[in-house]
Amino acid sequence: MSGRDTYTITASRSDGWWALTVSGPGLKRSYHTQVKRLEQAEEMTRDLLVTMLDVSEIDADFDLAMADDEVATELEATLVARLAATLVKRRAAEATQATVADLARRGYVHRDIGYLLGMSHQAVGKLLNEVEKEPVSSAEEASARSRALSSFKDMFDRLPMAHGTEALLKSYLLDAAENDPMDLKLDRLRALGERLRHRRRRRLTDA
Repeated sequence: MSGRDTYTITASRSDGWWALTVSGPGLKRSYHTQVKRLEQAEEMTRDLLVTMLDVSEIDADFDLAMADDEVATELEATLVARLAATLVKRRAAEATQATVADLARRGYVHRDIGYLLGMSHQAVGKLLNEVEKEPVSSAEEASARSRALSSFKDMFDRLPMAHGTEALLKSYLLDAAENDPMDLKLDRLRALGERLRHRRRRRLTDA
């Protein structure tokens, strides 16, 4: 997670424009501006902050939130589902590679492995070459991965979400993440979970 300041940009549609409400560190109140397209929101917010904070530049993170709660919930659920699908796909790839390696160790030829897994013998050979090139994970890396997974599981145990999304995550996501390297995908998913919890708390506070 970034240690930099984070500014929240809340967007809502207004007569063909996007009305933006900006809040965050150093601002005495929320400020308003507008853009034609959402992709312009961050640049416009930076310009606004430079003026309001009387600084030459802004080094910060920006969290874009939708003012329409129904749209925000739908987008969040979709983003979580897409990230979950990415991790599940990765888990499937890792399982395929592990199975190919195991069958090869048992003496199965490439064409038989490919037939059993529904893939070409060339793909089998490529996977085996990748296995040979992969370094063996150290005990320290394995311990760090275990700690990250424990924190990851705890976050999702505490994360309120729609029943359908929760079922998807708990059925597939944690298993997919168990052997997933601690890379950008896991960091992004953890960050998304934190944003989901933050937005839900904010809605409850504003209600």
